[in-house]
This record gives sequence, C-alpha cells and structure tokens, in this order.
Amino acid sequence: MTSQQRPELGADPTHADLEKTEKFDFGARSRDLRGWEQRALFWACVTFTAFHLAVLNFISIDEWVFRTWHVAGGSMIGFVAYTLTRRETTPGVRWWDWLLIAGTLVCAFYITINLRELEGRTGVLPTQADMWIGILGCLLILEITRRTAGMILPIICAVFIVYAFVGPWMPGVLRHRGYGADDFFSFVYSKEGVFGITTAASSQFIVLFVAFASFLAVSKVGDYFMGLSFALFGWARGGPAKVAVISGILFGTISGSAVANVVASGTFTIPMMRRVGYSRESAAAIEATSSTGGQITPPVMGAGAFIMAELTGIAYSEIALAAVFPAILFYVANYAHVDIEAVKQNIRGLPREELPRIKPMLVDLALLVPMAILVMLLLSGYSVMAAGTWGILSAIPIMLINRLRGIPSAVMLLPFAAMWILLDREWTPNEAGAVAIGGIIALILGAGVLRNGMGALAEALRHSAHDAVTALEDGAKQSIQLISVCACAGIIVGVLGLTGLGGRFAQLILEIAGSSHFLALCFGMFIALVLGMGMPTTAAYAIAAAVVAPGLQRIGIDPLISHMFIFYFAVISAITPPVALASFAAAALAQADPWKTSFESVRYGVAAFIVPFMFYYHPEILMRGDVVAITEFIVTAIIGIYLLALASEGWLRGSIGWGLRGLLLFASALLVVGDQWVEMFARLSGWHLPPAAADVGGLALAIGIWLWRRASTPGRRGVI
Repeated sequence: MTSQQRPELGADPTHADLEKTEKFDFGARSRDLRGWEQRALFWACVTFTAFHLAVLNFISIDEWVFRTWHVAGGSMIGFVAYTLTRRETTPGVRWWDWLLIAGTLVCAFYITINLRELEGRTGVLPTQADMWIGILGCLLILEITRRTAGMILPIICAVFIVYAFVGPWMPGVLRHRGYGADDFFSFVYSKEGVFGITTAASSQFIVLFVAFASFLAVSKVGDYFMGLSFALFGWARGGPAKVAVISGILFGTISGSAVANVVASGTFTIPMMRRVGYSRESAAAIEATSSTGGQITPPVMGAGAFIMAELTGIAYSEIALAAVFPAILFYVANYAHVDIEAVKQNIRGLPREELPRIKPMLVDLALLVPMAILVMLLLSGYSVMAAGTWGILSAIPIMLINRLRGIPSAVMLLPFAAMWILLDREWTPNEAGAVAIGGIIALILGAGVLRNGMGALAEALRHSAHDAVTALEDGAKQSIQLISVCACAGIIVGVLGLTGLGGRFAQLILEIAGSSHFLALCFGMFIALVLGMGMPTTAAYAIAAAVVAPGLQRIGIDPLISHMFIFYFAVISAITPPVALASFAAAALAQADPWKTSFESVRYGVAAFIVPFMFYYHPEILMRGDVVAITEFIVTAIIGIYLLALASEGWLRGSIGWGLRGLLLFASALLVVGDQWVEMFARLSGWHLPPAAADVGGLALAIGIWLWRRASTPGRRGVI
C-alpha cells in the first residue's frame, strides 16, 4: 500500500506510540550512539551473524567455546545498544558499559583458554578463579537480560540463585543440602547451566532464523505479506481485522516475538481497523491475538520450538508438522470472532480502489520461494542449519530482482524446482543449493546486463550487497533479547539440575494430580501462564519445561504432548492478564486502555486455552493416528471451535440470549471433547455408546439450533 492509501485518521501510530511499545519488549531504551560508535556497532553485528553462519556451516569449533562467544558477543552488542536505564539520555556508550564489555571478554577468554581443565573440574574441584569468573559471568547475564527483557526474569533467576544457598532451611520438597559459592557458580556457569540446552538452541537456531526473517524483511517479502493480505481480505466485511489475522500468521511464522509482530503489522492494521469502525480496544486486541498466534505457526514457531527440539530430542520437522492443525484451529477461531464482530457492528471493508490489485500480487507469489525452500528442506529431513542457511541465501536473488527493472519474480520458481529435482536425485542440500541459487543469480545478472546495461547492474549489485549486510546487522540486533533470556534461563535450569528441584516438582505433580491427568495438566497450564507474565515466551517455556514437563512425563504423558502443551500456554501468556505484553503493546499503538485490551484479547483467543488440552485427549490433532481419524477429528473440531465463537460472541443470525449461548457451548463441547463424556457415561451407567455418538449429537444439536434461528429470523442476513 502506498502512503497515499493510508487512512487519514489522526490515530496512526506515531513515533511516540512506537516508543511506548518498546517498554513492553525491552527493559531499557535503545541508545543514541555517536558516529564512530554506530559504525563499530554496525560491523560488530554483521560480524556476529556472519560468525554464526560460518560456524554452523563451515568451521568446526568446540561447542562450549562457540556458545561462550555466542553469549559474549550478544552481551557486548547489547551493552552498547541499550542504556542502563530508560531515563538515560546522554548520547554515547558510558564508561560503565565499557567495563561490562571488558568483563564479558574476560569471562569468554577465560573459558576459551582453560577449556580442557574446566571440562574436568567444573562442579567437582573448582578453583577460586572458576568461582569468581562464574560470579562475574552470572552478574553480566542478569544485567544484559534486565536491559533487553525487563526485570521479571532476572528477579526470578535471583530467587533461584538464593534458593541454592538457603536450601537446608527450606521446608518439605524444597529442602536440599545447600551448596558453596565455588561449587554453585562453577557448575551454573558451565554447560550444565548457562551454556547448556537453552543456549545450545539460541546459538544453533535462533540467530539463524532471526537472520532469515531479516533477509526476508530486507527483500521486501514482509511488505508483500501485508500487501497480499490486504488484496485478499481488505475488501471483506471487517476487512482490516481479517488482514490482521492473516498478517499475524505470515509475520509471526518468521518471528519469535509477539510484541515485534504487533509492531510490524499493527502499525498498518490498527489504524485501518479504527477507520472502518472497530473500537480502539477491539482493534488492539485483534492485532495482539493474531500476532501472538504467529509463534505457534510453523515452520519457524519462534525460538521456543528450537528449545523443544533440544529438550526432547524430537526432530524439529516433526514438531513443526505436529503444530499445523493446532495453529489452524487457533486462527479459525480468531477469524470467526473477527467476522462475527464485523456482522454485529455492521463493519464493512475498505473500498477496492484503495487496495492492491489481486492479480499482480498472485503473480508475485514466487517471492515466497525462500519460505518454500525452508519448508521443503525441513520436511525432507535435512538439518535445520541447512534449511535456514539456504532459506537465507535464496533471498539474495530477490534482492537483485528488486533492484533491476524488467525481471519478473516468477524466475524464482526455477531455483525451487531445481533444488527439488536435485535433492530427489540424492544431492546434498549444499550441492543442490549451490547449483540452484548460483544458477539463478547468474541468470538474473545476465538478464540484468541485457535489459539494464552494465552501469545499472553495478548499481544493483552495490545496493543488493548493502541490503545483505543490513540484514546481517539486523539479524544480530533482533537476536540479542533471545540470546540473553536463553542464557538467563540456563542459570535457572542449572539450579534445577544441581538442587534436584525439577525432580521434586515432578513428585509434587504426582501428589497433586493423583490419578487425574487433567489436574496435572491444569497445574502445568498455571505454571506456564504465570511464568509467561512479563517474560518472553522463550524463557517462560524453557523454565516451565524444566519444572513441569518431567512431572507430566512421569505420569505417562507423551514428551511431545507435554512440551507442546507447556509451549502453547507460554505463548498465550502474552495476551493473558494481568501482565499481557502483546496486548499492552497493541494498546499503546491504538491509544487504548491496556486492561480492556487484554481482556478483549482473551475473548478473541479463547480457543487457545482449549486447544492444548486436545493434545492429550485427542493426539490426532498432533497428527498421531490414521488419516481417517485425524481428518474426522479436525473437521469436527473446526465446527466445534466455530460454535464456541458464536456462543462467546452471543450471535447467530442476530443477537441471542444466554439460553441459546449455553446450548451452542454444549454442542461445541460435544464436538471437541464429547468422546470423553461418552467414556465417562459408559463407566458410570454400563451402557456403551459408539465413539461417534458425541459428534453426532453435537452436530444434530447445532443444526437444530440453526434451523430454529433460521425459521424465527426470516430475511435476516449475517452469520451464519
């Protein structure tokens, strides 16, 4: 959409509004840097991302050393990029930040130089130097996490650290023998804690996929997402709200931050929703809910899914595949609420003449080839590193196409087809990618010379190189928060491992749940939601998984189900009061009331609180079972979720009272969880009904309600 097509509402998000949203995603503010500092930070970020791409693909170094410099590099960039407090306004890096950077370097070089000795004595025979380096390293991680993610996670982390020392005086299951500072800090600041599973995920996957998202953004694929969404849905009733839903899927799948998604798409969609008639709170809530759902949408699913792969040993491709239907159900519910709201409020779409034309947008679908290559490699069983790397490299031809006239985007179909054919002939991803991507770049360059001349080609190459370097820089900057929270979460994981608290929580779950898995799941839901309040999803999931997942698995719940359950509630904590970061950020953009927005977000995202329980009671939703069973459940679940939206909104061919809402809710429950009621009825009465009885009953009740409403509201138009 052009600037001329933007609405003149006086309510567009301003620079001040965008600054308000920053406080929900970061603890401190971005620093105003002097010229040489800006240049130094730029090249440090470029080097940081390039270092990760090189190590993940070409250079072999010790994993502890790699993770150490991963955390150290991210921390140093963060100390330069973010101020000590939000009140700090003096330009330039302050002297205390240089001291923190020096301390970070000392810790990194100490581990690198003493690697072999540390591997033998960590947590067993630590030296005084090991202890002091551990203390310094942990303090630095707490500080960089405070700057990039706020106070909540460092406070929780500090509580766990204190717990390690006061364990002998704690009651019941919390009691342990206690540890000295030397044993504790040398253990936690090692591969058992800070540089363990959480940092392994951030070093191997997070930087890679954040860089992938940055390359797509620089290649204008993000703009294409937004334009395509407006072209497809902007004209429909409540069009801008439906655009928010679709763009949440498209933006969210390549981003690990709900707040970042809100800012990326909300700056366009919120003013548009306000223009057509949505209230400030509704517009903000729709954007917050759809942006949050992006983190549960394959193929990327935010950083938490990578940690899940590390914790469970389940292939990332299997996790992403299992998440497809839950994401569909979430967005079906989200879309249904938006559509019903539009009918209730008589909200129409935007005039077609203000929207992008659909045909050119469909022609440019080839711009999504980087996403297609990523998915193809993941689903074909190749490594995540190969998929991410070739996804990044396949964005480079798009950069060239954007800079050269007369070259259609459809040529991007050629490298996709070439890779498909070569992989089928058992070429390696690197061989197939080098031929396919190298070939299309050569073709574009040749066509560029013929159509534009050498001068224009040289200019295009210069601008494309600048775009690529900018993407490397942005990839590093966008990774800093995730790197810091993963390292900080590693401290908590280390404490859990050292004190055995994780096992005690597992025992507590057994005692609370007794023979009821439902109670155990509710306990896990509560922990994930509480941890996620005011904390990034990545950290909330990592901690909840370490605390709750072992207990759920000990009572017989499958590891994938346990971790997906926790992950989903960690994600939707971003819209759950009392601390709902995504909702608050959207409210800041819409100049809406944060509390009203967060409760509205829960209403729009109510399905997200139900879907995770389906993982256990209906593993078909995770593609467990035969095709017929999976298809049958998904169809009935979609209908049930839609009925839930009707009941929640109180609308079916017009406003309905609480009686009909209750019947719709009952029909929804029959379709979604009715088979559990059938089993319970059989146990209590001894009468055995066929498993499909609940589905048949739910559908019959829903059809009966609809026929009655149709007969009693002749001539009425609208849902449904």
